Amino acid sequence: MTDNDKEHRVRTIEAATSEKSHELRGVLLAFLGAACWGFSACCVSFLVDTQGVDVPWLACTRLFVAGLLFLAIAFVRDRDKFAVLVRDPALIRQLVAYTIVAIIMMQLGYMWGIKYTNPGTTLLLLELSIPMVFVVTCFRERRLPTGIEWISIALAAAGVVSIATQGNWGTIAISPIGLVCGLMSAVANAGYILIPVRLVRECGSYITNGVAMLAASLLLAPFARPWENPAALDATGWLVFAAIVLVGTMLAYVVFLQGVKDAGTVKASLIGVFEPVSGAILSALWLGTVFSTWDLIGGACIVSMMVLVALKK
Repeated sequence: MTDNDKEHRVRTIEAATSEKSHELRGVLLAFLGAACWGFSACCVSFLVDTQGVDVPWLACTRLFVAGLLFLAIAFVRDRDKFAVLVRDPALIRQLVAYTIVAIIMMQLGYMWGIKYTNPGTTLLLLELSIPMVFVVTCFRERRLPTGIEWISIALAAAGVVSIATQGNWGTIAISPIGLVCGLMSAVANAGYILIPVRLVRECGSYITNGVAMLAASLLLAPFARPWENPAALDATGWLVFAAIVLVGTMLAYVVFLQGVKDAGTVKASLIGVFEPVSGAILSALWLGTVFSTWDLIGGACIVSMMVLVALKK
């Protein structure tokens, strides 16, 4: 073997080792991001149930603080793209739709869903956005769902029926308000996926989410009136609120995106299944939530649907 061959072999091994190292880092970061979102759901439940926080107040203040933080990052990373947004009326219309459907509906549906059910159930219902996206995509492309899409839709429906009826077919065994709010968060999450495609491509995700969150907080402010109805949080409550913003919003978003970049979309999507699972585990350990056999069956159906969709990619 010549010196050149040896050098090439060493470089190949180093490149493969570096790639595996990046992939492992991506997997760990994706896990961390999913766990942070599950943790955030439990924090919401703690503030609403234990500290008596009003959902509109929590949604408004969380979005306001997170929006400012996202815009601060955007100012450092993508400041030149602000002009792109301001100069394009079509992008502004898309931003308005994104703000109302994907941000306001998401926050209110998600938080009320947690209030009237529990974090694990709400996170599972939120994932029904996946078959909703299938339906919209099929309608746009004027085609019927593929075999995997049909199976995914069936698994999602079975999961909802199992959780909602608890095996007593024909009746709603969980809070109807919680079920409706969970489904509303799923619709909003589908909007989160479908609406801002061009917006994110041209303006970047930090600007898109920062402006939308800040605008959403201002639209909610007349209803939440945080200046008149401040939350009576103790030291633990404020610590949990800070964790929702910093850990459940900022850290979760940043590390999961880096995980997708390092590990790849398929692996990161598979790990994203851990979000409702982590929410359920933390809810049981921290908040003492008890899940029935039918909850577990329904959760297994929805998680199986998520895995199937991720593998399809």
